[in-house]
Amino acid sequence: MKVWTVGTSSAVPSRNRNLPANLISFQGERVLFDCGEGTQRTLMQEKLGLMKISRVFISHWHADHFSGLLGLIQTLEMEGREEPLYIYGPPRTEEFTDRILDTGYFNRSYDIFVEDLVEGDEIVGEGYTVKPFEVEHGVNAFGFAFEEDTSVKANKEKMKELGLEESPKIGKLKNGESIEWNGETIEPEEVVEEVPGRKIVYSGDTAKCRNTIEYSESADLLIHEATCSHEMIKDRKGHTSARQAAEIAEEAGVSELVLTHISRRYQEKTGELLSEAREVFKDTEMGEDGREFDIKSHRPED
Repeated sequence: MKVWTVGTSSAVPSRNRNLPANLISFQGERVLFDCGEGTQRTLMQEKLGLMKISRVFISHWHADHFSGLLGLIQTLEMEGREEPLYIYGPPRTEEFTDRILDTGYFNRSYDIFVEDLVEGDEIVGEGYTVKPFEVEHGVNAFGFAFEEDTSVKANKEKMKELGLEESPKIGKLKNGESIEWNGETIEPEEVVEEVPGRKIVYSGDTAKCRNTIEYSESADLLIHEATCSHEMIKDRKGHTSARQAAEIAEEAGVSELVLTHISRRYQEKTGELLSEAREVFKDTEMGEDGREFDIKSHRPED
């Protein structure tokens, strides 16, 4: 699983940052979260598989989070797309998408399916589920939790203890069958364990809120907005400071925090925000347009 922060500015693009977008690559599928202005250009520049995007999740309908959608839809058509595209978001997503599709003159070679979501819905994909959750931004707005399905894996350390490293019978154990090995009966539970899947959470735009902490619990990666420094947050309603993003990561027990949605006032001094966050949560990184994060599979022996 790979994750890219595709666009990392807030409200207005800067010289080095386009408007919000994030991409998850999972088992050959691309899932896009938000689609701000400049999204498709970064996808092309970084060769991120624009044509493989199957689903687009819009966190909320402020222009900086959807302004690249019309261009993306048209480019997919001009490149000959045939597979359907699925678009999801908070209430009124279907209404707003219909308005976009009625703008200008263009043909479409593929179907677009749109769905309004509410908290508690689950979008089930091939090996994963996306869960929307409400955040605090002054309009209908969501964060999203991308959760890989649990899987059954053999514990390599236990396999080594039993001399099973090269055994072709591991598959039977994974299927819940006992096997005979070196004159002994080995039961599946001696070797095989259920392993929770990886979890990626994207906050969208939000003030610090309990819902984000709860849905981010034990996430491998939290991509959280950090619009400004903490000394300025009282003037930014519905947004989060770098320190608050770090507090959320710490309380949720995530493995890694990535800061995004950076105000252009920090375009030459993002280090200030990064330092502020790391004072609270050391495993913090700064999102950059096109930056890649590799999320390794969970193993029983970890």
